[in-house]
Amino acid sequence: MKAIILCSWGATSSSLAKNVNDAAKKRNIDLEVDAGSTIDFKKKASEYDVALLEPQVRHLKNEIEEIGKKHNVKVDIIDMQAFATFDGEKVLDQILSLIDK
Repeated sequence: MKAIILCSWGATSSSLAKNVNDAAKKRNIDLEVDAGSTIDFKKKASEYDVALLEPQVRHLKNEIEEIGKKHNVKVDIIDMQAFATFDGEKVLDQILSLIDK
């Protein structure tokens, strides 16, 4: 499984992606989480199962969902509290929930 956390330029998403990867390793879950910009996603959408948008780019959700639909990528906005605290465990749970849908 592969997911990406999206922000405007890919900067803040790197720290959160690291925390999610650490949480997945701790639980022995085979998941790779990348960080990137919404522009990156447009070029590499087919590589992912899930795309999560950080709250500051929530206005791009419809656009990202349209791209995601073409590549069977599930899209959602990161839980606001999980983002504010960089809670890798909670974001991991959100990714797993999306994959199960």
